[in-house]
Amino acid sequence: MRKRSLLATFAVAAALVAGACGGSTSSTVTGATLLIGDYQDVDSLNPFFYSTVMSSNVIGMTSDGLLRLNEELELEPWMATEAPTKENGGIQVPGVDGAAATVTWNLRPWKWSDGVDLTCADFQYAREWILDEKNTGVSKVGTKEIKEIVCEGQKMTVHYSELYQNLKYGPAFAPKHYFSKLTVGTTVGGNPATDTSTDMLLGAGYRTKDLPNVPTNGAFKYESRTPGVETVVVRNPYWKDPRNGSQSKLARVKYVVCGSPETCVAKFRAGELDMVTDLDGSQFAPTKDLGDEQRPFPAFTVEFLRPNHSTTICSDGAPAEADPDGVLPDRAARGGGCPASDLELRRAISAAVDRERYLEQIEGGTGFVATNLELPAFFFYEEQAVEAFDLTRAAQILADGGWSDTNNNGTVDKDVDGDGDRDEAILDMCTTLKPTRGAKLQLLAADLKTIGITAIVDAVGSGQLFGQRTDVAAGTPCNLAYGTFDVALHAFGITSVEPSGYDSYHSSQTNENGGGNDQFVNIPALDEKLAAIKSSIDVVEQDALMAEVQGLMTSNVVSIPLHYWLDIVLVSTNVSGYLQHAAWGPIWNAYELDLASN
Repeated sequence: MRKRSLLATFAVAAALVAGACGGSTSSTVTGATLLIGDYQDVDSLNPFFYSTVMSSNVIGMTSDGLLRLNEELELEPWMATEAPTKENGGIQVPGVDGAAATVTWNLRPWKWSDGVDLTCADFQYAREWILDEKNTGVSKVGTKEIKEIVCEGQKMTVHYSELYQNLKYGPAFAPKHYFSKLTVGTTVGGNPATDTSTDMLLGAGYRTKDLPNVPTNGAFKYESRTPGVETVVVRNPYWKDPRNGSQSKLARVKYVVCGSPETCVAKFRAGELDMVTDLDGSQFAPTKDLGDEQRPFPAFTVEFLRPNHSTTICSDGAPAEADPDGVLPDRAARGGGCPASDLELRRAISAAVDRERYLEQIEGGTGFVATNLELPAFFFYEEQAVEAFDLTRAAQILADGGWSDTNNNGTVDKDVDGDGDRDEAILDMCTTLKPTRGAKLQLLAADLKTIGITAIVDAVGSGQLFGQRTDVAAGTPCNLAYGTFDVALHAFGITSVEPSGYDSYHSSQTNENGGGNDQFVNIPALDEKLAAIKSSIDVVEQDALMAEVQGLMTSNVVSIPLHYWLDIVLVSTNVSGYLQHAAWGPIWNAYELDLASN
């Protein structure tokens, strides 16, 4: 599971959705069905492999953890009877028998949705599954630091061979009785779209046909999914709220793919949806007339440009519909190199970004400018001095960095890969089909053209941009997991309140190693600080290290932050129990939601 989930958009024909909104299922589970609209579809529903915010929302309804982060962003026990701390003896540093740390958990009796007991053995199995060298789809961080998990009935003792920053949240777990029937890394060269093997790296276990049989431990289990149309979860009969013993009030939740924010809003107005999620500030004014049914709040979401730092893996060309002039039919057309790998080019792009204009002209003045991928609410946040919008300075940065138009074609060039051939600054800028993102890139492309950078706005479906290696084939263009992009525009939904970044920016955490370093960032000084944070449980030390990390991220233009979102959720007056959560999304407490009429 990524520390930060990627925000996506997805477009399908509105006609496909019309039937989905009022559909019914054959199950006899009684109670109300909540209809939630979203303009995007899920990618994977495997809790170890997903990346998009929609997947996060759906998986959140089907998965619980040892602890719960409540609406006040305070940890409280959930599957565990209490949260281990140094004060109550649950966390020992140094640990027992030479361990760097020992954490003791007392587990509540719990069941998977198929009635099988969830036990300490599921935590032991998940450790083995994650550390399997053939399992390249998941990060080892947080698990490789575990020396041993000892099970004694409901007592679980976790010994760490080295300190791990987030050990207070506990180890990962998985349904041993289900996962053990499947394999990882046994099918070489398969295509997830067509594969039928038992290899989980190619989607096995969580394919559409498998979902009704997937054991879940949250308030809901999977009932059905129609890709591009809807995902349906149904009440888990074995789940009980550990605070009061109650079950989910709702019988079902249908997560409907609308295809666009505007379609979602129209369906809400027509009474075809009870809630709409993932609307941003651009929808604030158009939905203001809904009164109390419009629920705006500052989101833990930052939109940004994500340059690809690799010198060898980048876009292999743009499609004709995005590149009608044919300037980048393949990589050779620009000299064979990867221009965004050059620091001075990234600095020039940063100076050509007009954040205030994007916010006012495209986002309707809602949200606020970001200079950092971290959130001002976090204790470790440091304001960053990013390049101000100045095209004259941007042009000078290029010139000083060795970029010049040697062939007088209007595009600057430089030998970025040291092969003796000059590479032209032609960039494949990938984003989703969300209209506001395309509009921002069009404005940026026009400004970049004035300083000699040719930018192609390449908008694709979220399934293409965010598809994991377990979901899409190698070579898929404009795909983050395979690095087939030059610059990407999307957003991070921040789901962790802890200092983070190791999974996304450490050079060891590339996708082939199960990490989230889609950009191939490789900065030794940054690696050193990120590794230090990962092994620190001292808040003061983390604060100081994160200040250095944020400075290194800015000076190396690892990313180019644009703005923080204002999230808009539409909630019908018929819905009760809705409670905003800055980090975990609009349906984090789905088991408490109810519907007055359906």
